[in-house]
Amino acid sequence: MTPTIGCYVHIPFCVRKCAYCDFNSYSGYTDGTIRRYVDALTQEIERAPVQPQSVDTIFFGGGTPTAIPATDEAALLRAVRERLPVTPNAEITTEANPGTMDVQHLEVLREAGFNRISFGVQSFDSGLLKTLDRIHSADEAKNAVKAARAAGFDNVSIDLMFGLPRQTKAQWRDTLEQAMALETEHISLYSLIVEEGTGFYTLRQKGRLPLPDEDTAAEMFQMAIDAAHAGGYEQYEISNFAKSGRACGHNVHYWRNDPYYGFGCGAVGYLDGKRIMNVKSPAKYCETIEDHGDLTYTCEALTTEETMAETMMLGLRLTGEGVDCRRYAERFGVDPRAKFPDDIAKFTKDGLLETDGDFLRLTPRGVFLANEVMMAFV
Repeated sequence: MTPTIGCYVHIPFCVRKCAYCDFNSYSGYTDGTIRRYVDALTQEIERAPVQPQSVDTIFFGGGTPTAIPATDEAALLRAVRERLPVTPNAEITTEANPGTMDVQHLEVLREAGFNRISFGVQSFDSGLLKTLDRIHSADEAKNAVKAARAAGFDNVSIDLMFGLPRQTKAQWRDTLEQAMALETEHISLYSLIVEEGTGFYTLRQKGRLPLPDEDTAAEMFQMAIDAAHAGGYEQYEISNFAKSGRACGHNVHYWRNDPYYGFGCGAVGYLDGKRIMNVKSPAKYCETIEDHGDLTYTCEALTTEETMAETMMLGLRLTGEGVDCRRYAERFGVDPRAKFPDDIAKFTKDGLLETDGDFLRLTPRGVFLANEVMMAFV
């Protein structure tokens, strides 16, 4: 078992629901809704059973955490620290929308102890930002990064998306160039996935969502990898790139299949071999907390075999580290090379997997066929 674990805190509010988003997020909220939710979330944290492991990463996600007052985020962080054994040098991240930021807001967050911020930029093309229903402009995104620097954040991440409707390679190249010029410590580069229940899904069903073909999307991904490497970033996970020592520790917990707390409506926690999701509706969540009821929406107790398979699948996302075979053997009592010899041999022969000492990872070619490789272990 890992000596440290993570903690996720969910803030479900957004100024506007984006057309591609299938996260548990809601617009049209009121100040009263926020107040009730923050009170309920504080109570959930205060009542949480405490695990023996220390917490070394805290991640406020959404939704848009910065859609609520900075003082509320600060109070929630304080509640986590008062309840859980948080390490002194913990990585503490908040997601943020560039359209809801100013230096004063960021200064409150930084003073409260947040030391990492992740901006959902998605694109530096004004037309594509409108297509995505983003509320910020390209200039506002750049100014948000500058404001974070002015507030004292020295660990800044931005999210970008490719494979967007009518997006050209020239537009993507321009976005990458502007992103590299910002010199943030971390960049996440995601290919658009059209999820059921989103605005984009409805448009696609109607034949009104012109997306780049698979070959073009693959070229865009390679462009991103090349630009990031040239900019001094290491691809430490399929979609994530960081300057030296600035990988997102919280997400690394996920990819190592480590345990983590999950607080908030629709939040998922993974403790004692059980993956538990809270009720999704903010109103139902608040009502359940106020009535001292059971927040469980779903509960999945994983068998050892399932956990071993998931640990392989998730670990292979870590393109730098991969699966640490010694760590795996210590956890499960068997080396993955002995557990999955045929699959590993096949994908190694096909040039999709490679072994480096006790580390098993995807090759550069394997990154482009990652799903095919990872699903073989499930």
